[in-house]
Amino acid sequence: MNRVVITGMGMITALGWDLPTVWRRLLAGDNGIGLIRSFDASAYPCKVAAEVTRIDGSEETERDSYRDNYPTESGIRSIPGKCCRCGVQLFLKAAKEAYTDSGLDHFDMEPTAMGVASGASVTYIDHDSVLEHSRLRTEDGRSVDLRRFAECGIQSPHSFWRRLGDMMAVVPAKVLHLAGPTIVTDTACAASSHAIGEAFRLVRRGTVKAMIAGGASALVAPIGILYFAVLGALSRNPDPHQASRPFDRDRDGFVMGEGGGAVVLEDLGHAQARGAKIYAEVAGFASTMSAHNLTDPSPDGAIESATMQLALRDGSIPLEELDYIAAHGTSTPKNDATETAAIKKAFGNRARGLMVSSNKGQIGHTIAGAGVCNVITAAKAIQEHFAPPTMHYSNADADCDLDYVPNVSRSADIRVALANAFAFGGQNAVVALRALPV
Repeated sequence: MNRVVITGMGMITALGWDLPTVWRRLLAGDNGIGLIRSFDASAYPCKVAAEVTRIDGSEETERDSYRDNYPTESGIRSIPGKCCRCGVQLFLKAAKEAYTDSGLDHFDMEPTAMGVASGASVTYIDHDSVLEHSRLRTEDGRSVDLRRFAECGIQSPHSFWRRLGDMMAVVPAKVLHLAGPTIVTDTACAASSHAIGEAFRLVRRGTVKAMIAGGASALVAPIGILYFAVLGALSRNPDPHQASRPFDRDRDGFVMGEGGGAVVLEDLGHAQARGAKIYAEVAGFASTMSAHNLTDPSPDGAIESATMQLALRDGSIPLEELDYIAAHGTSTPKNDATETAAIKKAFGNRARGLMVSSNKGQIGHTIAGAGVCNVITAAKAIQEHFAPPTMHYSNADADCDLDYVPNVSRSADIRVALANAFAFGGQNAVVALRALPV
């Protein structure tokens, strides 16, 4: 089997529109969470989010400037109208950054030798659709009046691509002229990690030379906030500096975040032959299903624990070599306690010596983009020998008693790292990364 390395990365979050900016601000402990600006959330139980507020370097800061966008050969075209930005648009931005960063955009390679894999969370109903559906009901109220919908429906003919999950991979492949495999995974908060895992396997088998993999979400919208609020998953704390506090005793739910990222996975021999920059090796991947219930993790963390062990085993990495975990760390009471229990179960006495941190106190929970954000965090931690902090951590919890790198980033020799993604429904994915020998 081929060895697989990361040769390009791109990231877009509430902290910035490119990876260097996001990473610098992560290490500095900056906060990307604020009061929701894209709609009036005064009547909503959750009033904060980590919103992306700029598009392609423009000076526009309001969502109205890029509503109802759709892809073209050169990127994204804007149509004045309605509807919010989508995960496709954000993933395309990250994919273009990663592709350029890798240097493959100027490398002569067969188009079929590189593809795209993306995690998706775009198949949701937006607020405008709900209003339109209500407005165009038949007289008896039991169905939509299709004639009236055809005559006066407000949907743009270009709006439906945003609701098709396959567009998450198709759009970047089209824009970047890549003709290799396209894969889309829709596994909630683990979607981009599963996309990376499937891309990793394609490169390791030699099916392709490289893949762009990752994902993104943009669910900060009235319906998106309501869905997760009804589930009881969102923080009710109105203070942007206190709402998302992973592993803290007073955590009460996650904060929705927009954004995600992309990595270029490449065959090691191919990367070395062209003199590519290498961030880290993707050594192993594991995916499991806890099958507990639709929202909560397994009660004792046993399956999550096994997933971390399986990822290291897949990469032939001894458990004792692990240095750092980019945790899922959502800031929900059950998730954080379960992940802590899983780490202790997997690594025993070594657990308390591991550095564990969550970026969700700064960028919120990016849903389909959460996994790739952790993979990028782990790769940068290995490359730059720095563990980013877990922000807004102030009160110790008896159930969360590990080293969470609280509030201040830390210089450390990190050689092996895990990137966790433990999603709704028990859909687990863990990526194992390690530094290449000098």
